[in-house]
Amino acid sequence: MLCIFAGLNFVNVKKKKELEFQNACLNKLFESSQDGILILDNDDRIVNSNDSFRKILQYDADEIRGLHCNDIFSDPATPDTLEISKDIMNGKTVEREVKRRRKDGKLVDVMIQAFPIKVGKEQRGLCGIYRDISSLKEADKELELQKSYFSQLFENSPEAVCILDAEDRFLSVNKAFENLFGYGREELVNRPLNGVIVHEQCFDEASGISKAVLGGRVVKHETLRMRKDGSLIEVCIMGHPIIMGNRQVGVYGIYEDITERRKLEKRLEFFSYHDQLTGLYNRRFMEEQLAREASEGSLPLSIIVADVNGLKLINDSLGHTMGDQLLAKVAQVLREGCRPQDIIARMGGDEFIVLMPAAGHEEAKRIVARIREAAAKEMVSSIEISVSMGWATKKSSEENIMKVLKNAEDHMYKKKLIESPGMRGKAINVIIKTLNEKNRREEQHSQRVSEICRSMGEAIGLNKEEVSELYTVGLLHDIGKIAVDENILNKNEELTGSEWSELKRHPEVGYRILNTVDEMSEIAKAVLHHHERWDGSGYPKGLCGVQIPLQSRIISIADSYDAMTSVRTYGSALSTESAAAQLLSNAGTQFDPDLAKVFVEKVLKN
Repeated sequence: MLCIFAGLNFVNVKKKKELEFQNACLNKLFESSQDGILILDNDDRIVNSNDSFRKILQYDADEIRGLHCNDIFSDPATPDTLEISKDIMNGKTVEREVKRRRKDGKLVDVMIQAFPIKVGKEQRGLCGIYRDISSLKEADKELELQKSYFSQLFENSPEAVCILDAEDRFLSVNKAFENLFGYGREELVNRPLNGVIVHEQCFDEASGISKAVLGGRVVKHETLRMRKDGSLIEVCIMGHPIIMGNRQVGVYGIYEDITERRKLEKRLEFFSYHDQLTGLYNRRFMEEQLAREASEGSLPLSIIVADVNGLKLINDSLGHTMGDQLLAKVAQVLREGCRPQDIIARMGGDEFIVLMPAAGHEEAKRIVARIREAAAKEMVSSIEISVSMGWATKKSSEENIMKVLKNAEDHMYKKKLIESPGMRGKAINVIIKTLNEKNRREEQHSQRVSEICRSMGEAIGLNKEEVSELYTVGLLHDIGKIAVDENILNKNEELTGSEWSELKRHPEVGYRILNTVDEMSEIAKAVLHHHERWDGSGYPKGLCGVQIPLQSRIISIADSYDAMTSVRTYGSALSTESAAAQLLSNAGTQFDPDLAKVFVEKVLKN
């Protein structure tokens, strides 16, 4: 009997130790768990909680032991507490994400796993395991935010963007890509990139780009790609590998439409070696070409130097627009007269050079004749085209190309001495005609002034040659008005200050026009000073007395008399007597007193 009790006692001791060991393990697991653990009885009162739970909600052990769960969980923001308790009391296991309010009032996101505690079939309470998932939720929010940023950046990017998989097939494209290439997104997904937007002529190049990017390289390349309608477009491609971990999972492609940029670059490249006005090569190109020809040669090599006659005269009188038209027409004439292989350049201003490889002296002479023939058929407005040309030929490699160019220039200048004056004389006739067409009153005024000048010349005893020249001065005295705005010449009201300033430029403009012709230099001076006054208060130089040329003093009287006795753009005409009285009253201030007296006493009385 004692043995039996001794045996039972041993078994009890053993079980007690095992139970103590299990309790110790459970307590250790309970306290060391990273998850918060809460144990409630069947009345939802807190039986126990571990340190992790209390840290999540920021309570001390003494504060919550014995409390009803509603004491810490009841909150408008956590209405699911009772629902969860009810489900567990009905024997269910619950797992869900919920919010719980901490002691400081802040809501915290937790994942809860709650289940009933049973002993046999009897439910003794419930256990809740709480995991703080706030950081995970914040990470999820940040991830969603980044995805939103990326999605909006991708979709709203002004550049065409596509995402490809590791086999170079479309996964997605943005709106700009659709607009650029003309495809809808659904038309592209799962299709191979190079089979859709690559023309067959670019297939090898495109395959090389794809291989490089799929091999992990970043690629930037300018090329052609094809729209849905088959048209080609110039693009700059940026290809970036998409890496996840250590594995490439796809490609991010950016396509920039560089059509306008390439047009601009080509335009800038063109004008770096071409003249903007004529489209011919420019000085920079010709200088490089001359240096190249000097070293390489294409003998015999001839050079034509061409200079446009009368350009400055046209610019000063008819305006730079007309001058530009003349230069453009000369460029056209040079193209027509030269061979396709000849190099034509505008060196600036009115000078052109033609470089003719494999052309001897006689061939150059024939080309010059052909240019002259083409020029004779062309006109700009009423202006004949006059180009003085000289040429020279490099026959051996030893000859200096710049010396040959100098010989061609010297030849041209000899021609210009003969040809330019005739051209200027014709241009002046065109200017007079143009001025008369602008204002018929000016034409009639000039004719009347010239007649008065002739009469004055005869009255003071000038010889026939001097009278004839004075008559010409009278005709040309207002030639500078060609540069005055037509609205000012024809204005019916009194001129404004700025309009007077423009009108008063005409003596100087007339001087510049006439002074281009050697035999008209004296006439030019007379025109320059015909608005000077005897007392020095005139313009443009403020000369006085006999400093003013005789012809200018005569024109001043004739011009003023005709102005007073004619119906002008504003003001009524004076009688001969009244005009004569005005001239005499201003003698010694505005007019030469002796000439004014001669005009009144001899010219008007005849």
